[in-house]
Amino acid sequence: MKLSDLHKNDVFKIIDFGDVCEDMQKRLISLGANKNKMGQVLNKGFFGPIEVDFDGIKIAIGRGMAKKIKVKHYECPIFNNELN
Repeated sequence: MKLSDLHKNDVFKIIDFGDVCEDMQKRLISLGANKNKMGQVLNKGFFGPIEVDFDGIKIAIGRGMAKKIKVKHYECPIFNNELN
């Protein structure tokens, strides 16, 4: 699954950066987006970047980049119950 496939409030773990260039991988890592790092989608509109949170650090990742980042989606039943 790709980061771009997730929805607002989804919890995920980064599995691989795919074919993201090395410079951008270093930039993401410096912002806290490491492999095996858990995060949450904070905001995802129809267009524009996807806002994500990694341990309180909020970053915006462009759609093109988000389509390259492989993630594992996790169900978060406690959080999902609050939404309903």
